[in-house]
Amino acid sequence: MAAGLKGLPGRLLREIGVERLYPTQEEAVKAGILEGESVVIAAPTASGKTLAAMLAAAAALERGAGRVVYTCPLRSIAMEKYRDFGVFERLGFSVKVSIGDYERGIPDAPIVVTTYEKLDSTLRLRPGLASGIGLVIVDEIHYVGDPKRGPVLESLIAKLRVLSKGVQVVALSATIPNAEEIAAWLGARLVKTSWRPVPLHEGVYTGDSIVFYREGGEPWVKEVESVAGNKFADIVAQASNEGGQSLVFVQSRRRAVQLAKQLARSHKHFNYDEQAAREAASSIRRLSIPGPLREELAWLAERGVAYHHAGLGAEARELVEEAFKRGALAAIVATPTLAAGVNLPARRVVVAEYYRFESGYRRPISVAEYKQLAGRAGRPGLDPYGEAVIVPQGGDDPEELVSGYIKAEPEPVVSKMASSSAVRHSVLGLIALGAGGAEFVKLVHRETLYARQHGSLDGAVEAALRDLERLGLVESVGGGRLTVTPLGEVVSRYYVDPASVEVLKILTKVKGDVTDAQILYVIAAMPDMTRLPAGRREGDRLLDRLLDVAPEVFDLMDYVGPEEIATVKTMMVLLDWVNERLDDEIVQDYDVGPGDLASITETARWLAAASAAMAEAMPELGLEVSRRFRLMEKRIRYGVKPELIPLVSIPGIGRVRARRLYEHGYKIPQDLALADPRELARIPGIGPGTVASILEFLGRTGEARRYKAAENAARKGLLAFMDD
Repeated sequence: MAAGLKGLPGRLLREIGVERLYPTQEEAVKAGILEGESVVIAAPTASGKTLAAMLAAAAALERGAGRVVYTCPLRSIAMEKYRDFGVFERLGFSVKVSIGDYERGIPDAPIVVTTYEKLDSTLRLRPGLASGIGLVIVDEIHYVGDPKRGPVLESLIAKLRVLSKGVQVVALSATIPNAEEIAAWLGARLVKTSWRPVPLHEGVYTGDSIVFYREGGEPWVKEVESVAGNKFADIVAQASNEGGQSLVFVQSRRRAVQLAKQLARSHKHFNYDEQAAREAASSIRRLSIPGPLREELAWLAERGVAYHHAGLGAEARELVEEAFKRGALAAIVATPTLAAGVNLPARRVVVAEYYRFESGYRRPISVAEYKQLAGRAGRPGLDPYGEAVIVPQGGDDPEELVSGYIKAEPEPVVSKMASSSAVRHSVLGLIALGAGGAEFVKLVHRETLYARQHGSLDGAVEAALRDLERLGLVESVGGGRLTVTPLGEVVSRYYVDPASVEVLKILTKVKGDVTDAQILYVIAAMPDMTRLPAGRREGDRLLDRLLDVAPEVFDLMDYVGPEEIATVKTMMVLLDWVNERLDDEIVQDYDVGPGDLASITETARWLAAASAAMAEAMPELGLEVSRRFRLMEKRIRYGVKPELIPLVSIPGIGRVRARRLYEHGYKIPQDLALADPRELARIPGIGPGTVASILEFLGRTGEARRYKAAENAARKGLLAFMDD
């Protein structure tokens, strides 16, 4: 059918070498996706949903429908799809990606790839943007049912459908049993298929074999030879020696590390590219992560195994993913975040754990989550089939796992818009658009999935308006119209939870000057901060230390419970960070991963900037508190004490190098203006590249070039000497 597509869609297919469409894509074309029809595509992983959306984008651009926006829940997905959509650059259309950065909206380009939150916040900054969007591609539409991201996505879609009349919506999902209901909500046609390019076999491990179950057919048995003395190693070894790789899913980071080490001890039974494994280990050893973690991960990689979880940090995760794609790893042991993120399929998916602890209780994962994990099995073009294997836990009956997961339907996607905080956030965003009064706000919320599934949100909207007026974020300007106050504009622009205002007000309790610890406590207590959990013993230790280093923080605390302990732990991590404690020490002392530290500091930086702007608009706090938050934002960005801020603004000068320069008498950039490059190079950690970077920053470009040339000549001479 591909040959029948003309114009830009046909050029797109030729550019990427596609000669024939998958059935999923053919059905989408028949549903009118090229003519501007809204379409929901519910189809398994790797069935061609992304290309169908790209064809819709090509058609929309060709007919001049307006800007194309692709939006998704996670940055990792956004970056992957940005690379996919890069083909449009070769067709003459600029493609931009926009993730994070609380200070900027999405860039101007015909095609923009972004996250739900980024698109929603940008609409608040630039209300006119909505009318210019001709096509919005919503990936992972089932996230409407996610407690955290669902309300943002749901209100975003409702807003776009009201503000951008005629916008084409293409929604994609692999797991969405009530797809008909979602399509009806979006006014879209439905393409629903179970077709996969690689057949999926789902089974349960029984101790010496895997029993696979065919839909509508008899089960069949695949023997598993015991070669490693460990059931998980045996399962991985079998797939490995059949020419496939495995993804082993567990529910906690600690278990991921433990199981990866167990598998590594059986590496002689695995088939993997040992040279590529050594190269991967060498790359891992060059990472800027704590030494013990770096060595542990490299040791595993040399043995064809790795683990993957959010605590690792983005760079380390990317190296693990790349090693897997190159065949260096027989298996990755991962938490479910891998299945929700990048596209990394494997011949065999092993569901090693299907219980997780939530709020102190052990709960089974949902069918939808199991299907998401299982859907990663089978690499198109590489595997003749994919296998998903559940390993029973704690004496569970295999038959119950078959009926409860393999043969079960995923749970319906249900709106999570009911919470008061979600409605408050949505209502403030609408008023910030300057779109009208209470009736308009209610009108938009009548377009939500919640309204279709449960009835009117009018009462919740009225309650939210009362809360926003009480918080001083919204006011009536007559004629039934509402507007945001200066404080409300700040809260909306920085995209923080309106309840942040109440948290910020606890600083009014402070008698005298606000301390660094109190500022960081407020940041850690914000509703948008992901706090670090702490056990009871750790909690006692944290409180003892808090009493020693920052007893004034207790003045801000109403009680001491698990949430307060988590806030204190997060605050203490931030306090150590801005006081230049080494990353390795923070990671080890608080039992957090490098990825956690990066995530916490990034979120804290955003909240510090937002708090500075909010404090400026709050007379009870004022300019001095605002100034302190602005200073703290810079300190969090670089992880330094105040005196190093001028130095870390120089490219290539991080917190460690800045401190060494400072200790050698170079306290501000001007001190470096006349510095002798040879003297700088004698400072530990200040190598030739850093010296050249300093010279270039200070406008000493000629000296930088001569210095680089001299260093290169010296290096070549040394190499020649060593060769002789």
